[in-house]
Amino acid sequence: MPPKNARGAAKPVGKRVAAEHTLARRRGAPGGNGKGVLTLCIDIGGTGIKMILVDERGRPVTERARMLTPRPAKPAAVGAVLRTMIAAYPRFDRVSVGFPGVVIDGVVRTAVNLGDKLWRDQPLQRELERLSHVPVRVINDADLQGYGVVDGRGVELVLTLGTGLGSALFVDGHLVPNLELGHHPFKKDKTYEDRVRDSELKQHGKKAWSQRVIEALETINRIFNPRVIHLGGGNAGQIRGTLPRNVRTFGNVDGMTGGIKLWTHPRSG
Repeated sequence: MPPKNARGAAKPVGKRVAAEHTLARRRGAPGGNGKGVLTLCIDIGGTGIKMILVDERGRPVTERARMLTPRPAKPAAVGAVLRTMIAAYPRFDRVSVGFPGVVIDGVVRTAVNLGDKLWRDQPLQRELERLSHVPVRVINDADLQGYGVVDGRGVELVLTLGTGLGSALFVDGHLVPNLELGHHPFKKDKTYEDRVRDSELKQHGKKAWSQRVIEALETINRIFNPRVIHLGGGNAGQIRGTLPRNVRTFGNVDGMTGGIKLWTHPRSG
């Protein structure tokens, strides 16, 4: 069963997109007729690389595509996967990329779940511009997803549960880039990510892992006092138990549509 908030109401992941962003598969649908600006949104994760094409209003024009992240995740190997996936899209005007690490001015500074030494100082934005022949913007992956789901009021946190723990902080809709809360100390000489990463879910099972996630959420609430915590990522649907009242879940497509706002908000990071 899906996670519940304190009121007991189920929070189906991805419901907002299903309701508001009808997939434009038909010829002549918005964004599907060759008109308007099309943005290719890419999410590079520790486990998978995802892509979706959206129109200028953030509505999906294609199904989300996914391929496994190569191991070892060397830049050349990841680049080869990106090249194959991008080739499947006949037309787009710009590219927005979420990367699992600290990104400053389009250059990777850290990549804990892909390999810090492999990726440090990699000019990912420049390389993808060479590959795609269109303008590209690259930011932290949780920052990108946050743009897709935040309300723009007060303090909002975005947390993503996947290979690791992604995080983003927004104040009145303005991004505080590269938070990387997952690597902060949490409990028993472990970081937040150490306690709730995918490998811990597999080792300890959903019940014990879910209690760790809920404990982390409660601690984070006391530190940041956010109006909302937006909770996503591939493992958000694995939570069993009652979430804090201010937690909302979101789906992968919801978050990836944040790629639109990279082109309308001041550049961060």
